This record gives sequence, C-alpha cells and structure tokens, in this order.
Amino acid sequence: MSAGPALAERFWQAGAVTVSAEPITLKSGRVSHVYVSLRQFVCNPGNLKLLGDVFALWLAERRLALGSVSSLLSPVLCGAFAARCGLPLALFRPDTSEKGLAGQVFGGEAGLPVVLLDDVLTSGGTALAAAKAFAGQGMGDVSLYVFVDKRPTGLRQTFALPVTAPLTLTALLGHGLAAGHIVGPAVAFAEAELAFLEGDAKR
Repeated sequence: MSAGPALAERFWQAGAVTVSAEPITLKSGRVSHVYVSLRQFVCNPGNLKLLGDVFALWLAERRLALGSVSSLLSPVLCGAFAARCGLPLALFRPDTSEKGLAGQVFGGEAGLPVVLLDDVLTSGGTALAAAKAFAGQGMGDVSLYVFVDKRPTGLRQTFALPVTAPLTLTALLGHGLAAGHIVGPAVAFAEAELAFLEGDAKR
C-alpha cells in the first residue's frame, strides 16, 4: 500500500477525520460538516512516527531547512522531524504575545532552501507570511509540505508557493467512503463536501 492510502486509513481509524451532522464554522468562515484535525493524532508516538516516515520518504536526499508557520502543530512537527532527519530548523514568530519577537526568524541557514511544514493546508495565509519572513532573512527558495491539502481544486493552481501533500481532502473523503468509514446520513455530507472541493472554489 502506498503512503497516501495507508495514511488515510490511519487518519480514519484514529478519529482524525470527522463527518458530522453538526456543522462546523471553519477559520475561513465557511460552514462544513467535515473536519480534519491532527492535534490528538500526533500525541500518539506511533502516529507521530508514521508522519515522520511519510515525510522522510519524500525527503530522501534533499538538503534543506524545516520552517515553522503560526499553527499549533507546525513547530512540533518541525522540531521532531528536524531532529530525526538531521536538518536545520528555522522558526518564525508571527505574533506579539512576547514583546519584541513579532515577525522574527530564528535559525535556518542563508541560501538553504526552506520547507515549511504543517499538518493541513486550508487557505495558506500563515504559510505565505512565514515564507515572506524567511525570504527576507536571505534563506533559499521556500516551499510547503502538509499532510492534507484541504483546498478546492480550483485554488491549487494559483497559490504562490509550491505545495507537496501525500493526501488531499478529496482523496481522504474518497477513501472514507470506499472503506466504509462514512455511513448513513454522513454520506450526503461527505458528497456535498466533495462537490464543493471539485467545483467552483468561490462557492
């Protein structure tokens, strides 16, 4: 089994994907019945190791720095994978919760490519802010690696950063339907989300 389906199955088994009758208002403001969260998932050492295995498979012989964005899991994933793979770490502090640190960059190497690492991608605003900060410090080309790309198909063509993701939300929901993880009334909610993802991104 390739990394994508194996990862999708683990996400479903671990409850990292929810299709619920109760709608959820996403950060974008859109209301959805589908929610993907890896916060509880990565607290299990075996699950964190699986994510590291998938990332290391993609990394292969690439030489780069891992960069964080302003999400809860990004610094956790960056620290764990930088230590495991022997990669330089670059941290971005975007907010003003600590005086004098807003917008500062720590670590990294001048000229070395930076891969921003996060769990999911929805709109990409936090990644773009971090990319701008790292580029301003003289680091190399910036790209983004996420485990689930949640964007509608139409939005993937215009994003300012190259994105790598072993799973899209479309593939994750497709796996859930095919494997019987989504049943009963939840099927209609999943199908509506798939229609949104594959249709007009402005809806």
